[in-house]
Amino acid sequence: MTLLIFATVLAVVNNVFFTTQGLYSRTQQRAGLQMNTRAGLSLMVTEIRTLGCDPTEAGIVGLRSAGADSCRFQADNNGDGVIQINEPSEDIVYYYDPVSETVFRDPGTGPQQFITDVTGFAFQYFDADNNQMGPLPLTSTTIPDVRSIGIVITAETPRSGEINTSTRIGLRNVNG
Repeated sequence: MTLLIFATVLAVVNNVFFTTQGLYSRTQQRAGLQMNTRAGLSLMVTEIRTLGCDPTEAGIVGLRSAGADSCRFQADNNGDGVIQINEPSEDIVYYYDPVSETVFRDPGTGPQQFITDVTGFAFQYFDADNNQMGPLPLTSTTIPDVRSIGIVITAETPRSGEINTSTRIGLRNVNG
């Protein structure tokens, strides 16, 4: 009888242990995914916010291309009148590859994995009246009207669940 009670208690404790361990693992994976997504988005915001920075008035065109899943921009951050492609790069492309579920950052020296486990990604472009612009990609005649850029990211791993992150970036260095 004692052995039966001990086996039952042991089974319950074992079940609680493995359930708790699984929950901890999923929570840890979700927190890591959320941290990586937010850190990547934070760097994107910092870099995109400076697009068009041209302290030398050398004629830097900030937003070079504006698509639904890619964006290329330039900023003369060091004020030398020349766009450099060595890090810290002043000519950057962000783009999403749905096959690898990865957002890449290409500073002119080749693409680098930037945010992984991304199941959905989109850039949105807004004019001075906060109207969403389209169709995408924007043309060279509509790009100068962009006053803010929205970014929407959906990331997911099999065990972590879906995480949605979005932001809207007001551009500092545009006329109007």
